[in-house]
Amino acid sequence: MCVMSLLLCLVLSCFLLFYFFVTVKTRSSSRGSSRATLPPGPPKLPVVGNIFQVGYSPHRSLTTLSKIYGPIMGLKLGSLTTIVISSPEAAKEALKTQDHHLSARTFNDPVRVFDHHEYSFAWGPPSARWRFLRKITTMHLLSTQRLNAMEPLRMKKVEELMSFINKCCEREEAVDIARAFFVTALNIISNALFSTDFATHDSKSSHEYHNTVISLMNVTGKPNVGDYFPFLRFLDLQGTRKEATLCTQRLFKVFQDFINARMAKRSSQTERKDVSSFDMLNTLLDLTQENKAELSLNEIKHFLQRKWSKLRVRYGRGLGKTVSFKNLISLIGENGVVQESDIPRLPYLQAILKETLRLHPAAPLIPRKSESDVHIFGFLIPENASVLVNVWAIGRDSSVWENPMRFEPERFLLREIDVKGKDFELIPFGAGRRMCPGMSMALRTMSLVLASLLYSFDWKAQKGVVAENMDMTDAFGVTLRKAKPLRAVPTKRSVRSSRRRKSLTAAATPPGPPRQLIIGNINLVGKDPHRSFADLSKTYGPVMSLKLGFLNTVVITSPEAAREVLRTHDQVLSNRGSNNSINSINHQEFSLVWAPSSSLRWRLLRKLSATLLFSPQRMEATKALRMKKVKDLISFMSESSEREEAVDISHALFTTTLNIISNILFSVDLGSYDPLKELNGFKDTVIGVMEAIGNPDAANYFPFLRFLDLQGNSKKMKDNIERLFKVFRGFIDAKIAEQSLRNNPKDVTDSDFVDALLHLTEGDGAELNTNDIEHFLSDLFTAGADTSSSTVEWAMAELLSNPKTMEKAQAEIDHVIGQKGIVQESDISELPYLQAVVKETFRMHPAAPLLVPRKAEADVEVLGFMVPKDTQVLVNVWAIGRDPSVWKNPTRFEPERFLGKETDVKGRDYELTPFGGGRRICPGLPLAVKTVNLMLASLLYSFDWKLPNGINPEDLDMDETFGLTLHKTNPLHAIPIKKRPIN
Repeated sequence: MCVMSLLLCLVLSCFLLFYFFVTVKTRSSSRGSSRATLPPGPPKLPVVGNIFQVGYSPHRSLTTLSKIYGPIMGLKLGSLTTIVISSPEAAKEALKTQDHHLSARTFNDPVRVFDHHEYSFAWGPPSARWRFLRKITTMHLLSTQRLNAMEPLRMKKVEELMSFINKCCEREEAVDIARAFFVTALNIISNALFSTDFATHDSKSSHEYHNTVISLMNVTGKPNVGDYFPFLRFLDLQGTRKEATLCTQRLFKVFQDFINARMAKRSSQTERKDVSSFDMLNTLLDLTQENKAELSLNEIKHFLQRKWSKLRVRYGRGLGKTVSFKNLISLIGENGVVQESDIPRLPYLQAILKETLRLHPAAPLIPRKSESDVHIFGFLIPENASVLVNVWAIGRDSSVWENPMRFEPERFLLREIDVKGKDFELIPFGAGRRMCPGMSMALRTMSLVLASLLYSFDWKAQKGVVAENMDMTDAFGVTLRKAKPLRAVPTKRSVRSSRRRKSLTAAATPPGPPRQLIIGNINLVGKDPHRSFADLSKTYGPVMSLKLGFLNTVVITSPEAAREVLRTHDQVLSNRGSNNSINSINHQEFSLVWAPSSSLRWRLLRKLSATLLFSPQRMEATKALRMKKVKDLISFMSESSEREEAVDISHALFTTTLNIISNILFSVDLGSYDPLKELNGFKDTVIGVMEAIGNPDAANYFPFLRFLDLQGNSKKMKDNIERLFKVFRGFIDAKIAEQSLRNNPKDVTDSDFVDALLHLTEGDGAELNTNDIEHFLSDLFTAGADTSSSTVEWAMAELLSNPKTMEKAQAEIDHVIGQKGIVQESDISELPYLQAVVKETFRMHPAAPLLVPRKAEADVEVLGFMVPKDTQVLVNVWAIGRDPSVWKNPTRFEPERFLGKETDVKGRDYELTPFGGGRRICPGLPLAVKTVNLMLASLLYSFDWKLPNGINPEDLDMDETFGLTLHKTNPLHAIPIKKRPIN
């Protein structure tokens, strides 16, 4: 008791002395840096600061605090100044812009065991020694050549895993997924390092290794009093240093045994072993020889410790989060074995891994240390501050991800985003110079194991466990593990038998109508292909083949077949079949819409669209602009109402959407509600381009006739695109001239899309040129302006034809908006009937009734029929939207059918895909949905409507004209009647 009392007095005295020292130091330093702004943070208690707010799950508690104090937040953890980063923008600043100043590491007390922080590749400072170890790793273990050379090894170890699970399957036993994958990863890495297996799936040694590594990672990641109060480290109050010492000793003993055995073997060899067969240990031992030895044996053990633990834990924990989800994978090869070369052809599998890494990053907090004072977004990061990038919080940020708490791999089918440290909303491996070097090996291993598990077995939860109630609690450490290991029951899939059944019909092409000589089935197409194809499909089925001149075409007309095309075989069917008008200006080489999805250009354009135009952040930033343009629309309608004039709804809506897009791109209006004042006839030029693309053309069916340009589409396309490009060049030249006169770069918040694109044309490594930008802009105008405006026009036409439906929609809007006088975008979520009206309009009048044509890159089966390579594939969403087997009363406009249902238009419900699906889904979907809902709600809130010239609602003309988009043949005219004063 006496000893304990003395110890307690000593600790309290130290605390008081420490508090006095910190207080004095803080006050003196604050005088010298009074002008610097530290990041905001919660109030700090004396001595302990904010330690009490960290808890056992720091990634979660820091996320909660960041919602109050912002994405750059300051904390005081005892004597340790800590800055927490929790947004993609701030992470980019820390890990890229300021990477050089923030590339050191902060580390916990257990890392100091055996002076590991001095020798460690992971924890050491970015010194010459660190660069040397990095070089060794990348050259001799993780280079592309070494990873390729080790592919047979990985395949062999995965086959052993499948064999083990097969035995469990026969015994109807549940599999401990984490341990099974751990043994596989353990043996892959032990062979890469030592050329030997360390365990078998039934051995106790693998459990011992597993527990040792997990214990070491846990103790390294635990919050520790000695980390916050360095003068208390010698007490080891939580026993973490002792536990780390025991674990490290056990690992070092294993390494020392292998090193001794290998050195003895090398000394007895008379001939040098072939370099190509060297493992990592041989390479490291070479570096200890001769007078200029670059490594010592002690350094080798420290190097192996980090590689050993980090790689195995990172690999061994990825699978447990995903295997409980049943995801279908296309059948692989004839031998029933997944190969690494198959992985690029499995986009949905890759999406599952990305979604897993988003929700469950192995390292939830990336630690860095400031080597000098640094400023991030105006806040000071002081020298020696600990900087934590909360990738767990970024992955669950609702301003970055839609439905962030839901496991939805589909979100990555629509976005060109990866985990390689360039997209800062998804950085599970970190970024910059301290990025995890084992990323490539981790991705290869996880992809191969997961694909093999899902291909060879069906999976179900352990008896008594309901899937939706499965425990998903995590345990915090250096890595984020599942608190309770996942156990699941495998059932062998009859892959071979299912393949034999499918092979019976594999050679069968889809049925179709008889073909005439030369022209094939062109005579059956008519002026409304979407209608004629729908009629033919009633005879020949939902997967139907046609011969249109020289062009093989398959038409899809059911949700099940559409799912096969847009999801299951999306990668094989993601190319485009461009037509004569597109080819006449080489637009297919530069276009986001028409370029091959395998091209680097297409991926760059898609990424630019997703990040600079249609990301949640950009949607929020341009909200005020959309509101302003819709307000201009309402003002124009109000003027017409005062004159009691019928309004050309089509022209007014097109002008509004045109100006929304032109302001996002150029910061200027390009349309006018008065056609005589429109800039350079821009609207007519855009429509001219769309007509040239959508008009029938003999050259599309008979390529040898292209030079004749029989319908004049090529000439029309060239004339209109030149006028468009002339307008674009005028704006581009003006912006370039403006930039050359500026002393400072334009503020990012004031920049429009073209400003951002022009930035990519600068320097030796320019990714774009002005010609690329012109083609890109033409896509955005032609695809964006007409589709949104025609959808609202069709909605208004249907509502005018169905007065009771309009009354319901207006009553809902009036109830929600009240007397505010203006509809806000934030109000739309409270208007379910309005949203149902929009969905019903998309169902009956999809803007692109056949979507944009796809093209098969290889032979592929769709619902048992063979679609040959180079075939054009058309998905008839117009026919699917009117299929009586899918929709009750399909020709009636009944928004009520969508109330209480989760059906949406985002490419996941294949009975309603007006924007397409998969990787070629319309990237402008977020903008289109917001614009359509806002315009329609505003028109219905501000005005009542009646048809001109005494036209009865039931007599309203609803004829349509087919083209690239589906237009109302005769534009809708209606008289607005003001309901309330216009703000």
